[in-house]
Amino acid sequence: MKTTNFILATFVTAFCLHAQAALIANYATLATKDLDQMNELVNEKIQESEQMHDEKYIPLKEALQAVFSRPDGTDDMIDKVIGPLRTKLDELEQWENAFTILVDEAVDALKNPKGVKPVVQNTYAVFLENYIAESKPYAKSGGFERKLLEKIRDAKIEVSKEAKNERSLRGMKVGDSPSVLAKRVLEQNPIEKAAPSKADSKKKK
Repeated sequence: MKTTNFILATFVTAFCLHAQAALIANYATLATKDLDQMNELVNEKIQESEQMHDEKYIPLKEALQAVFSRPDGTDDMIDKVIGPLRTKLDELEQWENAFTILVDEAVDALKNPKGVKPVVQNTYAVFLENYIAESKPYAKSGGFERKLLEKIRDAKIEVSKEAKNERSLRGMKVGDSPSVLAKRVLEQNPIEKAAPSKADSKKKK
């Protein structure tokens, strides 16, 4: 049992260190970037991707994570900079896959916060908050966006006290956990039922 616990603890620690290393910027740093700086970040990652022979989606995924990890506030920054990034990921057929990987990474980090710095926890929380907000228009479709919303909801994430304190000290609002937000969006946007076909209507008559 002790050996098993040690291996598990080692794995979690390794994951946490990897997760922190994978972020190209935390939410607090990203919050200070204006439109030109965010566009520059995106363009640099697109150029990096174009110079690669394999796994060209990785720099694009990193940029996607950064864009969604910036507190969106009232400036709608995501909508202003996401276009070129989405185009490139669509060309590689990696848009859905990139979000799936990033949501999994964020959920895992927030479910296992031990060893993850509060600023990093908040970066993942902001990423999920922005993903939930941006996915709201697609929640009724039953597509991959809804499946990821359900994954966030079912994770029952509870943001740590340390993360809440860190965010509060920066003067940023501490709201509901991503799981609560996802649950609310899903409840407010049930899957739309397909209209009955003419054949079905005739059968009922």
